[in-house]
Amino acid sequence: MLLALVEPALARAYLSRFDVTRDAAGFRIDASADLDAEQAVVWGTLTDYEKLPDFVPGIRRVRVLEAHEEGGRQHLLVEQAGELRFLFFSRRVAVLLDIEQQPQSRVEAHALPQSVGEGDEASLHEFEGTYTLVPIPGGVRLGYRARFAPEFTLPPILGTLAVRRTMQAQFEALLAEIYRRHLAQVPHAPVR
Repeated sequence: MLLALVEPALARAYLSRFDVTRDAAGFRIDASADLDAEQAVVWGTLTDYEKLPDFVPGIRRVRVLEAHEEGGRQHLLVEQAGELRFLFFSRRVAVLLDIEQQPQSRVEAHALPQSVGEGDEASLHEFEGTYTLVPIPGGVRLGYRARFAPEFTLPPILGTLAVRRTMQAQFEALLAEIYRRHLAQVPHAPVR
């Protein structure tokens, strides 16, 4: 139970930057965190797509529809559905992502222009996102940049708050899961 309380606080401590800006084209996110973890753990957590709903709030389902390797890069087609939520505002969103992975260093995703939503799920006019992993002394710097425009209108202030709260909570949950997986690999001292 104590670990559950410590993980979110530690995730926030790792967070170096988290900015959300809004312009006429949509939203931009720029985030980074310095992590005391092995690059393989960071990479494994980041690319564990179908497990994301288990530890990232607001993500309801993820399905890898296709995967292949070409020229040392991995290409995936991924369907993802989630929700933007803040106070009384809530909007379900689904997107079909074309993902290219450069193992252990970079994940680039962009939305394909077809709708994948079920029922009341909206989609995105556009989405481009990139995660980068850069080795630093004692760990990894995880960077995230994204730009997206929903196909639905978000209220000016409330919409920006919903995007900020949702995206920051998701990024911090990813950091907490990386930390949890890192701790699972650290050898424990023998109990006397």
